[in-house]
Amino acid sequence: MADKTMKYWAVLGIDPTTDESVIKKAYAKQLQAHHPEEDPQGYQLLREAYEWAKKHSRALHKEEVDSDIDESGWSDDRSGIDRTYEGVAVTQHEAWQAAHPESSEPERHPAQLFFEQMEELYDDFPRRIDPEPWRTLMTNDYMWNMEYQGERLEGLLLFLEEHRYLPRAVWEVLNQSFQLLEQKEALFDLYDEDEINYVIGQIQGTSELRYDCFAGKALDFDIEHYLKLRQSAQTLLMEDNAEAAKDVLAEAHALFQEDPDLQLMRAKCYIRLGQKPVAMSCLQQVLELKPNEHEARLLLAQIFYEERRFDEALRECEFLQQQEVLNQDILSIYGNAQIELGAVEKAWKQYTQTKLLWQEFYHFRYNLLLLRLRNKHLFSQEHNPHYAELKKVIRKNNRWVYGFLLFRLSWLYLLLFGLAYCIFRLPPVFLVFLPIILCGSAWKTLRTARMFFS
Repeated sequence: MADKTMKYWAVLGIDPTTDESVIKKAYAKQLQAHHPEEDPQGYQLLREAYEWAKKHSRALHKEEVDSDIDESGWSDDRSGIDRTYEGVAVTQHEAWQAAHPESSEPERHPAQLFFEQMEELYDDFPRRIDPEPWRTLMTNDYMWNMEYQGERLEGLLLFLEEHRYLPRAVWEVLNQSFQLLEQKEALFDLYDEDEINYVIGQIQGTSELRYDCFAGKALDFDIEHYLKLRQSAQTLLMEDNAEAAKDVLAEAHALFQEDPDLQLMRAKCYIRLGQKPVAMSCLQQVLELKPNEHEARLLLAQIFYEERRFDEALRECEFLQQQEVLNQDILSIYGNAQIELGAVEKAWKQYTQTKLLWQEFYHFRYNLLLLRLRNKHLFSQEHNPHYAELKKVIRKNNRWVYGFLLFRLSWLYLLLFGLAYCIFRLPPVFLVFLPIILCGSAWKTLRTARMFFS
């Protein structure tokens, strides 16, 4: 037995310990050398050693707790129990044992088994980022027992407080199994708002950070710490705290450099800090890792345009269009770059081809581009496909404007002339002043119109 014990500790590469966190880190490190597909026998032995070490650690911990209880006496006050997912499972286990007094041997509650399996799956990083093992776990009988529905959801949310770094595909599996989105209003009432917002954001992908960059890589570092740093940096950037994000990103970058999401966040951080050359270097690293990363190319195009490197900005925009990625940010950079290069006709052509897109919603930058193109004092309108129609509308509107101006400039003179003519009963010869008044007002109207419409 002693030989077997020493063998398991040797497989994990650590000295005997009861600290479960040390065991988990050792397992994660050794897992890189014994991949399930490349070394199935070594992986099986590593799993055996890991399972044995965890049970050994928990057994010793239980002995210590029991010893403390024997010395201090039993207490019925349970108000100090930590509300963890293990606590939920233990509570369910006690209730289950009470309902099954005929059981001669102590049996473990399904909740304990389920959450232990979930924790083991989370600790095995290659399997953690694969949605298939999670789908298999969700077919557990415990998931189908309606008796545990409320406790099951509480256990999951408490589990996720400490085990939160999962790819979106896994979050979707959890959502399908626990209907988290369907009951999000109730969750907001019962649980911490920030925690529920995090869960919802991960399921919907609004704050998704990808995990495919870790597949097949030798993760000879504390991956959990790295993921925590990456998540913290994203939160700081969303809070517009670029200075603090810079330090967090630097620490994460020192651990692992092949993560396009991390490099993209570094680029955004340096852009906000005004360090565009460093940001461009980060964006180039993103494209080396993932050539079709659309957001990186859009940021690169924006920097090229701001530095008046219009040909390079166009190149990035055209690449995105070839990939069928088109939005008004891209269109505004493309159109303005074409204008700066004197290719107004191409800008109008792009406008015509994407008319339905820009009509979907108001986009400030793109609408500024359209106003710039429609300014006849800056550019000829010969390529504007709607200019003839626009001229008709302008003429119609101008007639109303001219009429209003004429009335505004002449009404007082006409009123005074009419009162004088009626009160003093002037002879008809004085009517000759009426066209003179109207002609004077018309001349003023034309002068005013030239000032505003020329």
